[in-house]
Amino acid sequence: MVIPTPVLTASLALTTTIAAFATRSLAKTKADLDAAQVDRLRLQQTLRARSAPPPATDVFKPIATARSCFSRRNGTPRQGGALVPSARCEITIDSSLPRHLLEGLSEYSHAWVVYVFHANTNLAGTKTGGKAKGKVSVPRLDGGRVGVLATRTPHRPVPVGLSVGAIVTVDAARGKLVLGGIDLVDGTPVLDIKPYVPFCDSIPGATAPDWVGREAVGKDEPLKIARVDVAARAEAPMSSSFTRSAASKLYDNVGEFIEFVKEVLSYDIRSIRERNAPLEKRKFETYRVVLCDVEIEYTISDERVVEIIGAQAVKREVWDDLERARAERWANEE
Repeated sequence: MVIPTPVLTASLALTTTIAAFATRSLAKTKADLDAAQVDRLRLQQTLRARSAPPPATDVFKPIATARSCFSRRNGTPRQGGALVPSARCEITIDSSLPRHLLEGLSEYSHAWVVYVFHANTNLAGTKTGGKAKGKVSVPRLDGGRVGVLATRTPHRPVPVGLSVGAIVTVDAARGKLVLGGIDLVDGTPVLDIKPYVPFCDSIPGATAPDWVGREAVGKDEPLKIARVDVAARAEAPMSSSFTRSAASKLYDNVGEFIEFVKEVLSYDIRSIRERNAPLEKRKFETYRVVLCDVEIEYTISDERVVEIIGAQAVKREVWDDLERARAERWANEE
C-alpha cells in the first residue's frame, strides 16, 4: 500500500509538532522543578537556625520545649516583655515530669523563663569555632562594642537566657503554658519557669545606660521605624499564608497575626552594615523574615517606612528535611 504524499507530509508535520510540544513541555517542567528546588534550598538556608546542634544536657536536662512565633533568630526581638506584646509562645512540659507543675501559675500576671540559646551561632560553631566572646557589637550603638556580660547578647560563655513574658493561658493538666511578649526562638529548650514577683523583681530607682530602653536616650534611635504598611498586593498572600501555617495555631485571626508582624517590623532588624550602607551599596532591595513559619517580604525606604509586599507559608516538608538532617547529624556525632 502506497501512502499518498500529502498524507505522508501531514503525518510528518504532525509528528514534528508533537515532538516540539513535548520538548517544550519537558523544558518547562524541568524549569519549574529547578525553580522549586532553588526556592526550597533558599528557604532551608533561611531557616538554618533550626539545625543548630542540641544543647548540652550533662548539667541540666530541659524541662520543656517552646513553640514560638519566632521561627528563627532573625526577627526575634532583642528583649522580652513589652517590646513585641503580640508575640506568642507555647511551652509544653516534658511528659516524663510530674503533672500539675504549672498549677497555681495562673494567679500571676507574668513569668520568668530560663532557657538555652539553642540557635546561638557560637553554640553551633559557625562563628569563632564555639569560643566565648569578650565583647559584642551593640545594635543600639551602631556597632559600638561592649563587654558580653554588660549586655543581654546570646553570645555568652554559657548560653543561658532569661526572659519575662505575660501569662496568657495555663493548662496545668496538660502541662502547657502560653506566654505573650516573650522573645524565645521556636524550638527553645526550657530549663525553668518562675513566677514574676513584683515586690522583689521590680527594683525602684534601678538605672541602666542611655542606650538600654525602648528607645535610646539623647540621640536618634538607630532602630526606629516611622511606620509599617501592608501593600494591597500582600493582603491576599498574608491571609492564605496565615491559614496554612503555624500562625493559625497561635492567633485567632489574620488581623492579629498582621498586628504581630507589624510590631516586629517596627524596629529595624537589618544588620548594622546593611542599615548604614548607602543605597547603592546595600546587598538587598527587599528583605525577608520568617515569622510563624510564614516568610514575610518587605522593603524599607530612606524615610524608614516599612512596606510588606509579600508572604508565603513555608512548606512543611522543608521543616521535615531539616529535622531529618539534624537527627542524622546528631546520630553520626554520637
